[in-house]
Amino acid sequence: MKKKSFLFSALLFFSILPMTIFAGCDKDTNCYLEVQVVDSDKITPIPNAKVVIYQQNGSLIYEEIYTDDSGKYKTSYPAPSIIQVEATTRYFIPNVEDPIGERTGYTSARLDEGETVVAKVIIGPEVSYYDN
Repeated sequence: MKKKSFLFSALLFFSILPMTIFAGCDKDTNCYLEVQVVDSDKITPIPNAKVVIYQQNGSLIYEEIYTDDSGKYKTSYPAPSIIQVEATTRYFIPNVEDPIGERTGYTSARLDEGETVVAKVIIGPEVSYYDN
């Protein structure tokens, strides 16, 4: 009887052990970022704004990515980090085909494991003009 009880306990232990070891593997360690680029009125989204994302130490994460029609860009990053986001849109004069400058906005955000962070970049009215 003791032998059967011991055998059953050992079988139960070794069948549960792998479940407890690998249960932590399903943890979501990605960090999720949603960039929203809006005009300085804080209401109007800016589609096709160029977004550049840096880590706090200055190393480039993403370059030359663009917002969708709703002024948003979504991505994930594999590790927690503090990031800097720069968004730029071209400035056009009505009835002129080529842009004459850019408007830029900046923000920063902290990315944590398993969480989605919304980074709102507000692009102000100031224009940096191109040199001709």
